[in-house]
Amino acid sequence: MSIKKNLGARIRNIRLMNSLTQEMLAEKLNISAKSLSQIECGNNFVSAETLEILCRALKISPKALFDFDYIEANQIDLVEDIVNRIKNNPILLKTVHKITLALDES
Repeated sequence: MSIKKNLGARIRNIRLMNSLTQEMLAEKLNISAKSLSQIECGNNFVSAETLEILCRALKISPKALFDFDYIEANQIDLVEDIVNRIKNNPILLKTVHKITLALDES
């Protein structure tokens, strides 16, 4: 996967972990939600200035933002990541619940 795609996916994951919508994060970055969507899809890359603001808004270091090893996390880390993502996001919790129920039925 390209660096733009990896970075976009990483931004999206961290945004969701922080229970932020694209609109909310875009406002913090002073860009449009459409521009953020293009970044998250890996179609566009962030400027250095936006990257700096992005790291502050997501409370993450640039090093952590570009750490794509999260994809290869072990099972314990994956479970912890899932729990953290759904803890403060009732919509995501309901979605995960529906998915697990559907998997149990198959």
